[in-house]
This record gives sequence, C-alpha cells and structure tokens, in this order.
Amino acid sequence: MIWTCQNAHEQIGLRLVLGMLEQKTNAIYVLDTFQLFHELYTLPQLAEDHYPRSTGEVSTEDLLYFYEHFQGRPLKEALRHSLCKEGLNLLMDDYNCIHTWKYHELWGNNNEDREDDLIIACAKRLQEEQEETHYQVAARLIGEVLGHMEELREVEWIDYRLRQLIQQGIFTYEGELKGILHYKVKLADATNYNPS
Repeated sequence: MIWTCQNAHEQIGLRLVLGMLEQKTNAIYVLDTFQLFHELYTLPQLAEDHYPRSTGEVSTEDLLYFYEHFQGRPLKEALRHSLCKEGLNLLMDDYNCIHTWKYHELWGNNNEDREDDLIIACAKRLQEEQEETHYQVAARLIGEVLGHMEELREVEWIDYRLRQLIQQGIFTYEGELKGILHYKVKLADATNYNPS
C-alpha cells in the first residue's frame, strides 16, 4: 500500500516508489487521502477549509478511518506501468525542473521564481498592517506565504526563494541566514523586481 495525496511532492514520491518496484510482481494499492476524504465524507467535513493538501494534514484518526474503509483494487497493470515509467524518467531528470500538480498530472517547469510575486505581495501586506515598517522574522513571512498558496510547497522552498530575493536586493535582512528563525526581512525597493 502506498499513501499519497493530490500534490506534486507525494505524486512524485508515488512515481519514484513505483519506479523502484519495477521488477516486483506484488499487487500495489494506492490510498489517496484527498480522494478518500471526498469519497468518505460529506458536509460539514467537505467544507473547503478541511480539504487535505497533503497526507501530513490528515489526522491519525482519519487515516485509520480511510484505511479501514478503503475498498480499492490493485493498480491496473497499464496504469502501474505508466506511473513506473514516469518515476524512472524522474530519476533520470536533471533536477532543475520544478514540478506542479495540475489537472491530475505532473507538470514540469524551469521557472523557479514563479512564487516570488506571492512572497513580495505577502510581505507588502504584512508591512501595511504595521504602523511602522520593521524587520519581521522570516518564519512569519514564510508562514504567510504558505497560508496563501493554492498548491502545497515546503517551508524550505519558500526560504530558498526568499534568500534569492535577498541576493537580488528585493529584500534586506538582519541576523544570520542559518535558519528561518535566525533572520528577519523587510522589503527594500520592490520596484527593482522584474519577474521573468
């Protein structure tokens, strides 16, 4: 059994695992927490605020419930082969590609700065909420960005992009760039930013 959800991270993981199990003949069952959530629950649980974006957002009680009520069948051979092939291709990738999960498919993209506009917009919003513009702990801005993203991203990715924006002069910082709680940021002159 392989647990997954409707996001790029877990869908890549599913494909990589299937690629590594290419020569194995045992049956594979895929438990998609997003799909199971929608199959097994009705309102009020189906309210938009409760949609799991990742398996990690699902409570242990719900995971047990999903497991106990899962009535799936093993992956069909054709689908298993297709996902396995995608996984093997991912293993051979040059790792410069950023993947997005859209329309139930993985989409590759080399545009690593695509979240930068959102990071800047969140920083502007946080600064407007203050009477005076102060440096903010990077973790606060990163949390704000993650809370406004439609697609699941990792903290480390947003931290990486924030550091890139610091290098470009979009943000200034104080502290040490050794962790998101060790440095503070504020927008410099965002008019210098030209998204590609």
